[in-house]
This record gives sequence, structure tokens and C-alpha cells, in this order.
Amino acid sequence: MRQAFVTSAFSAVLLLGAQVFGAQAAQAGDCAGHSCRPAPSCRGSACYNLVQTPPVYDTVSESYLIRPEQTQSHVIPAQYDYVTETVMIEPPRQIPHHRPAQYSSVSEKVMISPASRRWEVTRDAYGNTTGCWVEVPAQYGYQQRTVEVAPATVDYETIPAVYTQRQRKVMVRPTQVVHETRPAQYETRQRSVLVSPGSQRWERAGY
Repeated sequence: MRQAFVTSAFSAVLLLGAQVFGAQAAQAGDCAGHSCRPAPSCRGSACYNLVQTPPVYDTVSESYLIRPEQTQSHVIPAQYDYVTETVMIEPPRQIPHHRPAQYSSVSEKVMISPASRRWEVTRDAYGNTTGCWVEVPAQYGYQQRTVEVAPATVDYETIPAVYTQRQRKVMVRPTQVVHETRPAQYETRQRSVLVSPGSQRWERAGY
């Protein structure tokens, strides 16, 4: 639209120049070749008046870009917090308790010599020699002996694990990049444009 206004204005200026040039030529008179003689004084019906029409202007409103669209980036840092957690500082363990075997002394009857018989020769009251078998009973006695009354054992004592509470830093929100777009900004300006150019024409006097 702006180009059309410029083209119309340029055409109007050319037309105005042509009219002015024609008026000057009419005032100067007829010219032939390279010589020109002045026109005679205007008398009677040969007189003309120069009529001028001023140019016409109008005011138009146009939008101009004064600031283009802009995108700005803002970095929001990560956010951290502290949490309390239970951690084990000593694992559970077992302590062995050894109990020795228990012994006792017992008395028991044992055979010292088995039963037997022996041949004995004796003299009787009359001086006669006699022989006979004599039964010898078994001989027993008592002896002490150590016996195990309770075997050795191992008892385990369980020591529970030991825990404590610690604070640990954790990230609750990662780093973020936020993009903010500002729209383009325009401004309306007014300027004068030529609607129709001024003109000049000759009109015969008296009409």
C-alpha cells in the first residue's frame, strides 16, 4: 500500500512539472528551432488566466516495529533438602560360650582273680598223706573310675545390630530452564501523504 502511495505521488509530481513547463512555454511564446521570440501582449479574446490548484494531503496511520519478539531464558537452580535415615553401624553378631564337659568319680566292683581250685596235699591226724582239690572262690575288689556325666556344650549369645540416625542431603527438584517469550511491540505513527498533486492550467479570460 505504501508503494502505491509513492508511485501515485511520483506520477503527480511528473504531471505537475509537465503543466508548469507548458505554462512557461505559453508565456514564452512560440519557439522554432534553436531561437525563441517573446510572445506578444495578451489582447482581447487571446488572453488566458493561469489557474492553480493546490495539492491535497491526507494523514495516514502506520504501525512500526519498535521491538522484535524476544525470548529470555531463566535458570532455576536445583533445590535440595535434608532427610533423616536410619543406618546400621554394627551388624548383628553371635558370641559363643563354651561349657566344658562334666565328670564324676564312680566306684565299681571288679574281679581281681577268678574262681579256681588247687590241689592240696596234707597229712591227717594219723600221719597219712592225703590230697584233695580245694575250691578257691573268685576275688573281687572296688576301684574308682572317672566318667563323663555331661558332655561339653557351646551356647551362642546373639548381640543385635546397632543403628543410628543420620541426615543426608538429597535433591528434591532438578535444575530447570524456563523460557519466557516477550511479544513484539509495535507503535502507530501518523504521516502525511499526497492524495492529489497540485495543478496549473490556463483558462481563457472571461470564461
